[in-house]
Amino acid sequence: MAKALIFATTFMTKGNIPIAKYISKNAKTDIFNLKDLMTLNLDAYDTIIFGTANNSGRADKLVEEFVQKNTDVLAKKKKYLYVLVSKDDEKNAEQAAQIAQDLGVEASNAFYIPKKAEETNESGFPSEVDSFISRLG
Repeated sequence: MAKALIFATTFMTKGNIPIAKYISKNAKTDIFNLKDLMTLNLDAYDTIIFGTANNSGRADKLVEEFVQKNTDVLAKKKKYLYVLVSKDDEKNAEQAAQIAQDLGVEASNAFYIPKKAEETNESGFPSEVDSFISRLG
């Protein structure tokens, strides 16, 4: 079965687009921006990866609405989450954990990725992105 990466962007969180594309390419997923998505047949996927920015401890509204509308189908899927945060600190870590809980993603499958990181990979992304990809199975 296949993997789908489902993410959301706004004018303020458009930085999610290059990270989502990088993850999708390296994890070999189909990619969907909820901003442009009308419907999606989740039956074609066994793994769903959500991407969102941290909006004061909440996921992007489009991600929240998508999860609410698809709760029954998502309950049968392996779910992962990455949360873009402004910096690597305890507050953002706690908020990312809360977002995972709100979206029904196990804490062990949720990662937060700081926009600015001390360590970056060869493509210039925070090294946490590659750690996240390696856990997708």
